Amino acid sequence: MSYNRAYKFKDGTLQNVFGDPWESFKMLPTYFHMLDKCNPGTITKIETDRKNLFKYGFMALGACIDGFNTVIRQVIVNEETHLKSKTRGVLLVTVCKDDNKMIYPLVFRPIPSALSRGQYS
Repeated sequence: MSYNRAYKFKDGTLQNVFGDPWESFKMLPTYFHMLDKCNPGTITKIETDRKNLFKYGFMALGACIDGFNTVIRQVIVNEETHLKSKTRGVLLVTVCKDDNKMIYPLVFRPIPSALSRGQYS
């Protein structure tokens, strides 16, 4: 089997299992609405450009905000990880430590690469 054929087979299999990665951008408003409904105090924001292409999303869960106000030390760290999927981009995460010296997530912000912004409409 050639490399190209194996790659196409792998790509098709991943798409069958996980779905089209570009379709996930269209599901963000519904997902953020359910987060707001199920987690009181949650803050979400979706930003698009003039062509209605996804620029970035912002999510801070209400439970994380409440925990931050009660048991968190006052040191906040921004971390980033580069995404290796078709959409590429960066996932920014803001974290801090709690009283047990465990990592406590505050904010998640996915940013797609400039060349592969997903259609959001």
